[in-house]
Amino acid sequence: MTDMANPLNPAVSDGLSDETIRRFLLGSLSSSEQPLFEQRLMSDVGLDARARLIELDLADDYACGRLTTSDRQLFEQRFLVTVDRRQRLRVSELLHDRFSFSRATERAARLETDRGAKNLWHFFGLDRPAWRIAFGALIVLILFGTVLLVVKGPRLAERLTNRIIPKRLAPRSAPREVNHPTNISSPEHPSTPSPMPPHDSATQSPQIVALFPSAADTGKIPAVTLSNGERDFVRLKLAVTVAQKVPYRAEVLTIGGQSVLLVDRLQGPQIEVDVPMRSLKGGKYRVRLSDARDVSKKEVASYYFLAQ
Repeated sequence: MTDMANPLNPAVSDGLSDETIRRFLLGSLSSSEQPLFEQRLMSDVGLDARARLIELDLADDYACGRLTTSDRQLFEQRFLVTVDRRQRLRVSELLHDRFSFSRATERAARLETDRGAKNLWHFFGLDRPAWRIAFGALIVLILFGTVLLVVKGPRLAERLTNRIIPKRLAPRSAPREVNHPTNISSPEHPSTPSPMPPHDSATQSPQIVALFPSAADTGKIPAVTLSNGERDFVRLKLAVTVAQKVPYRAEVLTIGGQSVLLVDRLQGPQIEVDVPMRSLKGGKYRVRLSDARDVSKKEVASYYFLAQ
């Protein structure tokens, strides 16, 4: 009877509420609920995504002052334990300050505009009923005169023009005979054929290199032949020997640790990473594979290849 009432029981865990997840993030679950929730969080990708979204909501609530006093204490003591969470809180506080300042500026500008309109209204005396009626009548007369000018203006201008400048007939010129030469042939121009447009060369197929997890001191490693083409790239096929249903992050590094390429949201059983040739130089490279869900970027496997 007690197990069925527990929201973390596997029989009813599909109905986990947001409030239960908030209690877990604030560290207020009971000692019996805490391990069950952690076990479910490790195996349920959907629950992990919901927990990340509620982390953002908690940071926003704290920045906007929507948490109770007890929740604020739990938030400060038990939630802000990682660098990632403290960074999210910083972003929420910056956004809150930015929008608060924008709303205050907009409200001040609106008040200033209303004040200027009232002063202008008072300057022309439009706050008095008699002046309002007179101003309305003036607007009506201006509109009526504009319509009359548009309708009868062209006709009136034509009458005035005909009275001031009478129409004069242009004198007729006597016809003259013009002799045109016969047998006129059009000049011939030498024509040169236009060159045919060049055709694009066929796109070169990428190099494909299969990589397997190995150590840094492995003697023989796969090699990649460098090329100078602007669009040339090498396709690295990474064999994954661990869990294959979780998203991975692949990062290509030089042997000195300098990052060359970073790709997120990859899934097995075989991961393909396209590396542009222009980003590679001669030397040894390392491909580090990690779990994309893990904020600590824990390494899952390492692969090595040689560019020459």
